[in-house]
Amino acid sequence: MKSALKLALPIVAGQLGLVLMGFFDTVQVGGLGAVYMGACGVANSVYFQFMLLGMGVLYSVSPLVSEAFGEGHGWKSIGVMKSAIKIAVIVSILFTLLIMAVYQHFAIFQEKEQTTALAQRFLHVLNYSTPMLIIFTLGKQYMDGQGRTKVSMVIMLIGLACNVFLNWVLIYGHVGFSALGIEGAAIATGTSRTLMCLMIWGFIVFDKKTHALIKEYKAALAEAKSYVNPILRIGIPTGLMMFFEIAAFSAGNVMSGWLGETSLASFQVAISLASITFMMVSGLAAAGTIMTGYAFGEKNKEELRIAGNTVYLLTLCSQLIFAMVFLVFNHQLPKMYTNDAAVISTTASLLLLAALFQMGDGLQVVGVGLLRGMQDVKVPSVLAFTSYWLIMVPCGYLLAFKFGMGVNGIWIGFAIGLSTAALLMYLRFRSKLRTIEFTDL
Repeated sequence: MKSALKLALPIVAGQLGLVLMGFFDTVQVGGLGAVYMGACGVANSVYFQFMLLGMGVLYSVSPLVSEAFGEGHGWKSIGVMKSAIKIAVIVSILFTLLIMAVYQHFAIFQEKEQTTALAQRFLHVLNYSTPMLIIFTLGKQYMDGQGRTKVSMVIMLIGLACNVFLNWVLIYGHVGFSALGIEGAAIATGTSRTLMCLMIWGFIVFDKKTHALIKEYKAALAEAKSYVNPILRIGIPTGLMMFFEIAAFSAGNVMSGWLGETSLASFQVAISLASITFMMVSGLAAAGTIMTGYAFGEKNKEELRIAGNTVYLLTLCSQLIFAMVFLVFNHQLPKMYTNDAAVISTTASLLLLAALFQMGDGLQVVGVGLLRGMQDVKVPSVLAFTSYWLIMVPCGYLLAFKFGMGVNGIWIGFAIGLSTAALLMYLRFRSKLRTIEFTDL
């Protein structure tokens, strides 16, 4: 348990920094009005709906790096990184073009006209930093895979501080700058991403351990191979899983917009708060990937079992705590975002439902992380699609619009879909643990 926390807590802090960028964008833009807050939230939601597909491809780097160190051949991580750089460059180009097409045709999401116009302005500027986000993700995955999670934590917290300061400067116009409104938030986020990218790759370039691994890699060059196929074999299903999940949440976001500006703004506040607590289990999932990746490289079935049990137990404990926070402070938490009484009231009811789905949300993402460390991604991607798009989204739509439950119905659908995913991922992990045979590897 101690080793899991040692790996997870820096990842949690770093992940929290990334999510808090969106949190502070929403909060700081919120001073311009509820429509700005809603537009910023839906724009970020749609952006990451697509970007997590590209970023998810690079999430295959950490289990491959962990496997290399687990089997005692850390030098192979250099080969993984070299192959991943080629993929990251291609992904950066493709997804910059994709996001360009998305914001140019944002009207397909059927938001209010003013919301659509503001979201397009935000995404147009934010998209310039898409390559920086992709390249940073690669550097983070490389360092995390070695178990050196504190590096990206420090860098992401610095990036967060930069983002908050630049939001204050650029959204409203301070220290001699003009007030740029919602575009100012996009510039602040893009600048912070660029700084983070430069910092993590600066660390890698000058890192003594990396230099030593490069020497070992060159000495073993006869055994070196391309890792493009393994990265894509693990990365594409991983990206699809992340896409299925975030797209399902984005569908809920879009549906809430059909219910009016108050529902949309309330959804944004509630999902922002739920995302902050989600970062705890996201860190635990990443730690689980690293731990199972090492055990997978060592071909140690008992260590796989211990890693899984430890991470699942920590997840249960953390999610119970977060559920209690939402239950007790459901009226106080929304006031951090807005003074709008209608938004606060609606958000408070959503947080009661969020308390219910915290458990399913945490257990499903941890299950995915453990399976990714074991390089089992194809079946989990099918399970994810089933849970989110055949159960979660249809249930949310029916409850919201056919049964007249409004935005609350969407969130009940979330609880049903996430609980289904959690159960399926847990059963898959237990099945793999029983049937895996390392002699075949």
